[in-house]
Formats: sequence, structure tokens, C-alpha cells
Amino acid sequence: MPRISLETLSEELLKKSVSSDLMSKGHELYLAGKASVTQLSQQVAKCAVQDRHPYKVEIQVGDKFIYLKCDCLYANRGAICEHDVAAFLAVRNQLIQNQPARWREQLGGVVSATQAGARRTKSNPYFLFFSLQEIPAISSWSLSVYTLPVNALPAELRQDPQLIDHPEFDGVLEAIGKHELPLRSPYNALNPQACVNCTPESVFFANVMLERARSYSYYNTTAPQPEYLTILARTQSPLFLGDPYQPLQKRLAILENQGSLRLRLDRDVQGLHLTSRIAVGDLNIPLQESDPDNPIRVVWLSPLWLIVEHYLFQVDGSISPDLLYSLIETPTITIPPKDELEFRNRHLLDLAEKIALEGDVISWEDQGGNPVPRIYLGEEEGEIAAELRFGYGEYELRYDPRLPEQVLQRKPDSWTLVRLQRQPEIEAERFTTASSSSYGLKRGAANRTPGKLYLRARQHPIDFLLHKVPHLAKDGFEIYGEEKLKTARVNRNTPRISFNISSGIDWFDVQAVVSFGELEVPLKELRRAVRKNERYIKLADGTIGEIPAEWVERYKHLFALGDETQDGLRLNRYQLSYLDQLIAQVDQVQTDDGFDVARRQLRRLTENGFAGINPRTLPWEFTGELRPYQKAGFDWLHFLRDFKFGGCLADDMGLGKTVQALVFLQSIYRKAPDYTPPSQASLLIVPRSLLVNWQRESARFTPGLRVLEYFDSDRIKDLEAFSQADLVITSYGVMLRDIILLRKYRFHYVILDESQSIKNPVSQTAKAARLLEGDHRLVMTGTPIENSTVELWSQFAFLNPGLLGSLDYFRDEFGTPIESKKDEDTARLLRKLVYPFILRRTKDQVAPELPPRTERILYADMQPAQQKIYHRMRDYYRGMLLGMLDEDKLSQNRMKILEGLLRLRQISNHPLLVDDKYRGESGKFELLLETLETLLAEGHKALVFSQFVQMLRLVRHALDDRKIPYAYLDGHTLDRQGQVDLFQNDPKLPFFLISLKAGGKGLNLTAADYVIHIDPWWNPAVEMQASDRTHRIGQDKPVFVFKLITRDTVEEKIVLLQQRKQELVDQIIVTDSSFFKSLTSEDLVDLFGK
Repeated sequence: MPRISLETLSEELLKKSVSSDLMSKGHELYLAGKASVTQLSQQVAKCAVQDRHPYKVEIQVGDKFIYLKCDCLYANRGAICEHDVAAFLAVRNQLIQNQPARWREQLGGVVSATQAGARRTKSNPYFLFFSLQEIPAISSWSLSVYTLPVNALPAELRQDPQLIDHPEFDGVLEAIGKHELPLRSPYNALNPQACVNCTPESVFFANVMLERARSYSYYNTTAPQPEYLTILARTQSPLFLGDPYQPLQKRLAILENQGSLRLRLDRDVQGLHLTSRIAVGDLNIPLQESDPDNPIRVVWLSPLWLIVEHYLFQVDGSISPDLLYSLIETPTITIPPKDELEFRNRHLLDLAEKIALEGDVISWEDQGGNPVPRIYLGEEEGEIAAELRFGYGEYELRYDPRLPEQVLQRKPDSWTLVRLQRQPEIEAERFTTASSSSYGLKRGAANRTPGKLYLRARQHPIDFLLHKVPHLAKDGFEIYGEEKLKTARVNRNTPRISFNISSGIDWFDVQAVVSFGELEVPLKELRRAVRKNERYIKLADGTIGEIPAEWVERYKHLFALGDETQDGLRLNRYQLSYLDQLIAQVDQVQTDDGFDVARRQLRRLTENGFAGINPRTLPWEFTGELRPYQKAGFDWLHFLRDFKFGGCLADDMGLGKTVQALVFLQSIYRKAPDYTPPSQASLLIVPRSLLVNWQRESARFTPGLRVLEYFDSDRIKDLEAFSQADLVITSYGVMLRDIILLRKYRFHYVILDESQSIKNPVSQTAKAARLLEGDHRLVMTGTPIENSTVELWSQFAFLNPGLLGSLDYFRDEFGTPIESKKDEDTARLLRKLVYPFILRRTKDQVAPELPPRTERILYADMQPAQQKIYHRMRDYYRGMLLGMLDEDKLSQNRMKILEGLLRLRQISNHPLLVDDKYRGESGKFELLLETLETLLAEGHKALVFSQFVQMLRLVRHALDDRKIPYAYLDGHTLDRQGQVDLFQNDPKLPFFLISLKAGGKGLNLTAADYVIHIDPWWNPAVEMQASDRTHRIGQDKPVFVFKLITRDTVEEKIVLLQQRKQELVDQIIVTDSSFFKSLTSEDLVDLFGK
């Protein structure tokens, strides 16, 4: 019985039985001292191996095998593990260490062997052979191994052994027996030294095969696995065909090379002959059974092994069993001459792609070059699809990365086959380009055709055809198939538009023709598409035309402002300015005389700063004198009246809008022999605070005007009384209350002073004003826009209804683009629309003789107690703000945020405004008093503005305590004009305390030369308007404007924020409400920040 020894536990045996990776891991454990021998006997060795956990390994030597058993999970599945390897090496090391003491044992073994040899005969030499036998009953084969005494063989069948070297041999054997053949003992095996006709490798394989056969049966036979046949070929083992118990007659030559199928095409008078053969190395074996006793046999199907004549060989993967059987049954196929073309056109290329083809009938060419990418457009399930192909000269391939680099093609109308050399890298790069998002295409699903491309989800098919396809063509792709599309056909003609404009009583009719080549589109269809912001329109022939993007912007206002007629659009005469600038961009225009006259008149109004307007004679009743710019305004008002346009006189504050309006009215109602004045009165609506001012100015400059004051509580509500007057003066409040009565009278002129009073288009005041009937309309304001562009719409809805479209349209097309998106093109268009109807001059332009105005910021520091209450209030609101920084929460808590800003601004003025128990001081209040005392000492007169009435009351108390006289005006002051006259006429009255809201407009206070703004207002224009109470015509002293700002407070940040947020669009400014809407969460954090 074998024992544990260095011979039985050889390293060579270990290396053959385990993988190199497993050998390396076990060796590392052994070198690290992780394996130790705990017991060693002749048949058993026990070891302990310390890995991540301790493991026990047992090595046992049996009659046939060496068993390695480890208690780890991996070894429990029947595999050899790294712990087995480490234990194996540890036992070998122990045996080496024990060698000096084992010489006696070894010597004893030699003696015993010698004695045993004397008892048995010497091993006889033998002949080893393998037998391959067909079993027809089960359509199978068996492989057997046999030994025979040498003297039992005929001499011609003997063969001397040849030593061969196959590096893969051991690996193949290891793959076969890795899990089924444990380490085995060489005892009871065939002796390689006694075999006279085979190499030791053949004998070793025979032992492996015998061992496997014995594991499954009592016979020395097993199924011929494909790897067995490979081993037999590589070891040049003797293999016979047939039953080994019958006389051995046919030895098989096992060929190492694989066989490949060849077809040969020849021609004779009978036609084409297609014959088949198999080439194995230099051998050509015909697939033709010339000997019925030696048919072609199939030994194994996958891979395919054949026995043809006396050759056994493997066939490459190009031959399927079905094809083989077919060729064996019909080794030669004859195509008659009349069918040659059919064979060539339908079958030649298909055969050549699958089987190597040769013969004199066909010829071969090679072709390469760079591929030309081509996109073929088509439709799948009603959607556009594209297929990528590549042109190689006259040949074309569908894109498929699975294709071989060399593809066969047949030359048209010939027997020439072309070996086409593809450029896979270029093809893949072009496919990636075509499927990129920039072209609107994407790859199909994995189960679709590889070269197919489909439109991306958001890619409009017409946009793809009109824009993406030309870009693909520009990028080198050839485009085909567009003309065959059914669901998406495009008309690539550039559209043209022509206008025919005719004039009516107070409108213009526009007939338009839109053409795409020879096809025309009704204007209403174009209008529908443009108003829906659509880019495409269906034409009469079913094709789709593209509406240019610039047309959508260019004509959307035309289609929104005009009313659709049967064959065009009708615009009211107020759109003349817009229509005039629009037709400059139309391809062809025809106009009638009426439109041309109106256009010339408009250009006289707008060109050269209104210089084209004819001058008018001032009425003899006018008792004053007009400056040149005021005379130009007078002429401009007459021009508007002549052509029945409403206008906005928007001169800077203090430039005399009142006198221009009065002299204009006087000229209308003038008394002259050759002139008949209108029979209706004109209506003037003003803020209540300005009623007295208008009365006085009228009495001073136009005493000839018959003025009816319609604002007292005891006013006579008699329309007959209106006809006895030239001018009816009333307030906005009275107008609103008496609108039912007033709307019944048709006035000659309806005039709104300080027309920002109707800035809110949905307010009752604005709605009532639009109900008033008048032949003509005029508004006057120094700030035509305070909050937003919608205020401009509201005033023009009163002046020239329809000029700017509906309110919703205006908000969408003008308000949002200008205010939110800062769209300068839209702002320019709005200015063009309203420019002819607005006259605005600034002081710098027309009154350079006015003394200079100097602005200066005076900074105050908070007192300690004031600073403490400010910080407490700031931190409270800041903590609240940080919890609502998303847009929805900001909008929902708008009032709370405004409240916080208000409280901080009040504390910046004086903490008493928020806490009546406060007893500390205020830095700003002290600065204000010091400034007032200085101005008093120097003999100046000053206007003191604040938006907080409480703050003005604190100033009053301080001035009262100091016995300093002053005038005072807020919303509760009854005798407003009396306070104004008191300040203007009393040189000893130094100060005028004014609420910014109540007295910031409409007052003439030129007696002052200083203006003090106690607190900053969100809207700089409102501050400027208040300052202009003194810096206006009639002022002969330099004006100084002081703004008091408390340092390190929200006031400083408001000033900086206003500078940063200043609108780019001319005259578009913001006040507190719209200012809040423009604040971002970052702005608010900064306002409440430290």
C-alpha cells in the first residue's frame, strides 16, 4: 500500500492538479508560516492552516488516489482550496526535514522491491491502441483503449514510439479531470516504459481515460468527447476504426489542422458545375463517397468531426451538419446554361459569403477607400425613421458593427466578386455623429436594426426635415428618400408676403398674400398660425411650409391688433405708426392715396423732433409768454387735434405743462371773426390738491376761458350748465362718483392731469375715465410710467383705444419681455408705437438757464439704544425670512416681508415710530435738526419731505420747542393752497414740512432753495418729482437736495439695490409694490442681512 512520501506528494503532481492562481495563494500561506503539521503517519497527515479563520486539513493516501480534505466552505463543494495547497507544501517540508532519519526506511523499500521482483515475472511489453466504433442503434460512437502483446500484431501495424512536445497537453488533461479525477497514485496503471508503440503522453491519456471509464462502467470504453479526439491527434496516438475484437484493418490518420469547406465553380457545355471538397492543410478531400463500404462519417456534431476515407479531422465552424449532409448527398450541382444568370444574380454572392468559392468561372477584385455616409429617410408606423448606410465606390453597405471588416460584393452584371475592405472606425464615428442630439436623431432599441435612427422625443419632424437634414448634408451625409415621405412633406421655398393697403374713414384695410413658390396661403391661415406661435403651415398640395421665425415676431402684433375681415385685416388709424414701420420689411407693398397722405402727415409729426409740424398762431386772449419749447408743444397739440389723435404731454416737472394746455384750450375757444369755436365744453380732471392751482393759472394766463368749477359738495349736476362753459374742472374723486352723469355728455376735449392717477387699468378710476365721451383726449404727466409698462397701456387705452391691443396681449407681448426679460427689441417697438403720441422734454434739453441742482447724501450713525432695537428687529425678521426662501413662500408671505422692511426703515428714522415708549436718541433725527438749524442760521428756505407722517410730527414738535415757524402739509391738511401761499410769500417762514404722498407733485414751491428727504423712497422718480417742486421754471437760486441715510441699515442697502436694479429701458422705473416683485431671495437676505 502506498505511503506518504516525497515521491507520492510530488510538486509536479500538485502543479498538474491545481490552477496557477490557487497554487500562488497556497504558496503565500505556506511561506507566511500559516500552515503547520499536527500529525504525520504513513497514510495520514493532519495540518492546521490559519487564514481569516483557522482551518483543519487532512491528507490521506489510498490505493488509487491522494485525498485532500479541508473544512472550509469552498472545499466542502468538492474543490481543492488554497488551504489544501498550503498543507500539502507543509507536509513536504516536514518530510524533507525528516529525510536523514529515513534512509533506513528507504533502503528497506529497495530491498523489499527486490524481493518482490524475484517473486513475479517482469512486466511484458505491450502495444497500446485506441478504437473508434460507431453504434448505429443509438446514433453514437464509442472510444475504447486496449493493450495487446506485441507478438499478437502483424508487422505492418507496428509503430515505433515518437516523443512529441505539446505545451497544451497537460492543460487539456487538467481541464478534463479537474473535478472528476483527484490526485492519483501511479500504482495499478499502465506502465509507460513497457509500451513499445506510443509516447508516454499517450499512455498517460490512456490511464486517464481508463480511470474515467471505470468510474462509470465495468468496461474500458467511454464516449468520444471532442477534447479526447484533439488529444489523440496531438499525441499521435494509434487510432483504429471498427470493432477491436475483429481483425484490425484500418488505421485512422488524425489530422491536427481543421478542415474547411470549399466550393468550386466550373463550366462546360452542359453548364455550370458546383463541386465541394474539404481542405485540411495541404490535403483536399472530396465530399464524394466513391466507396460504399467507406462512407463519410460524422463522429461529433459540435464541433464537427468527420471520417473521410482514412482521415479523422475536425471541421471549422463554417460548416453546419445540415449543409454537410446536403453536400454529401449531392456532391455536384449542375446549373444548365439557361439558368446561369439566375444562379449568378440570386445565389452566387450568398454562397460566396458563407463558403469559400473558387474556380475559373469567377474572378476576384479588392476594393477599399473611405466610406461615404448616406442617410435614407423613410417611415415606420407613421413616424420618420432614418437608416445609415455607407458607400464604398459603387457599392453600399448598411451600417452594422457586427459585419466583418472584409465584406463580399458582386460586381453588377458580371462573375466578378469584390472583397470590400470596410473602415469600421470611420463608420462608428459617423454613426455616433448622426445619432447625436444636435441632429435630432437617436439610436433604436437593442432589438432593432443596428443602423436605424429615430427622431428624438422633442424633435418636430418638420423642423428635422427643414433644419437638421440640411445640417447633416453640410456635415458630409448624403440624404435620400425625402421625396417618398407621406406623413411629412416639406415645401422648401422661402415664403414671400405682399401687402395691399387701402384707407377707410378711420381705419386701414390690409390685404396680404403669402406665397411659397407657386402656392398661396390665405392670410387668415397665416394669422392663426402666428397667433398660436406655430412655425409651420399646411399648404394646398399637402406639403408643409415653414413660417420664418422672424415672421412670428414681426407680424404677431399686426395679427393681434387688427380685426379679421373676409380677405384681410382692418387696423384703426392709431396703428398708422406701427403699419408704417412694418411695411418696410414686406416683400411687396401697394398703398392707396389715403394711406400715403396719412403716412406723410405722421412723418411730419415724428421726423426731426416734430419740426415738420406747421406753427400755429397764439390766441390774442393769452396774457402770458411761451418759451420756444412751450410754443412747440402748443403746435404739437394742435397737430394731434387736426388728425384726431390722443396725446400725452409728458414734459419734465416744472416745465409748464399747465400753461401749454391752457393756451391750447384758449386757442380752441378763441373768439375770432372767421372762426367758430366748438359748442361743447372740455373736461379737465385733476388731483384734488391741484384744483386751486389750475383755477389760479387759468385766471392768470387765459382769463377769456369760461371755467366751471365742478367739484364742490354743492355742485349743480346739470349737463345744460356744461354747455355754458368752455372748461369744466373737476377732480378724480368727483369724476368717479358722477360718472353716470358725466358719461352722458360728449365733451370736446377730455384732459387728465397727473394721469398716473389712472395707471392701474383695472381700477375704478381708470375704468370710469375710459367711459367718458369726447371728440379728443389728452393726458399730462411728468412720469408716464412709475411702476410698470402696464401704466402706459392704461393711459393709452384712454387716449387711443386699441393702439396697444388688449391688456392681456400687452402684458404678454410687451410687459413681461421688457420688465422681466429686459428685451430691448420689444422696448424699441413699444417706443415706436407710442412715440408719435408722446411729447416729452427734460429740463436739460429746454431750460438750460435753470440754476444748477446739487444732490448730496448725508450719513447718520445710529445711537446705541437705537442700534440695539434695530438689530433685535432685524434678526427677528431675518430668522423668519430664512424659512421662506423659495419663490412660493416668498409670494405667500409678501406682506410680512414688506412689514419687516417698513419697521427697519422706521427705526432708521427714529425708534419712536415703532415704540412709543422709546426714550433714547436717533442719529438721523439729531442730524436733521442740526441741518435745519444751520439752514435757518444761513437764511435759507427748505422743503422737508418724509413718507412717514409720524416722522413729520416729531419734527413739528422739535421745531415748536425751538420756536421755529414752518408750514405743514399732509393728507389731512384742509387748506392746502393756504399753506403753499404762506411758504411762498413769507420770507421769514424757513421750512415747509410735507408728506411725500400728499405734496410730492403739482405744487410750485420755488421760494425754497433746499430740499431734504428724511427717508429714501423705493422709486427715485418720486423723490425727483418732489425735488422738482422747487427746481422748476421761476427758480433763480441754486437748489441743493439732501438725502439723509442712516449708516449700516436697510436704507444704505436700498440705495445700492436701486442703483443695481435700475431699469435699462428708458422711463421704466419701479415703486414699492413692483419693486418687491423684482426682488430675489438673495436680495432679501441682503436687505435683512448684517
